[in-house]
Amino acid sequence: MGINIKGEIERVNGNELSYSEFAKRYMDKNYPVLVTGLMDLLHWRACSDWVTPLGQPNFHFFSSHFGVSEVQVADCDTREFTDQKREEMSVSDFIEHCLRVEGSAVQCNNENHTSNDHSVPYLKDWHFVKEYPEYAAYITPMFFCDDWLNLYLDNFRMHIDSDTCQQNEEICSSDYRFVYMGVKESWTPLHADAFRSYSWSSNVCGKKRWLFLDPSQCHLVFDRLGCLSFAK
Repeated sequence: MGINIKGEIERVNGNELSYSEFAKRYMDKNYPVLVTGLMDLLHWRACSDWVTPLGQPNFHFFSSHFGVSEVQVADCDTREFTDQKREEMSVSDFIEHCLRVEGSAVQCNNENHTSNDHSVPYLKDWHFVKEYPEYAAYITPMFFCDDWLNLYLDNFRMHIDSDTCQQNEEICSSDYRFVYMGVKESWTPLHADAFRSYSWSSNVCGKKRWLFLDPSQCHLVFDRLGCLSFAK
């Protein structure tokens, strides 16, 4: 028995959807949904700063404003255990890598051949909101404001020494608000989100294809040892 492809994810206009309707039709049933009309230039700074007038990623803006940040970058061509191989680099180095890959792809297309000179990079799990809290890249839509996990983590403090409570020893815990960036052909292996929690994602620039697995078919993607298949 193979995996059954069931069709498309429902698309709705967020400006015509109430919170109670959203909760009843999708959240309570744990149904995926594509909500449109929630990102605008007035309230989503990311839509203007991160995108060029031609609709391309504004790499220069990222390099000049956030270039020194250290981020995790996956090599989409290399497997490491159950995930892709990752390395830490600055945002500026990641941008340079992306530009090299895109330049190589254009050259290969013009010459009608393929090349493996440059691996496909994918910046993942960048704690952008935590690192730049004053930037305000977006406004959380009302459907997703009831964010218990991040509300808890924003107010939780961990002590370097559990026997003391000195203010200068307190550090903030992590959060689950990420920025992802990738070039064409970047991808993430089959996975489940952190703590099997609800999550939402917005696409600021470019296109991204999502494949969702129905819960009734989850048993089909584990091997004999109970490990999740490494699948694209």
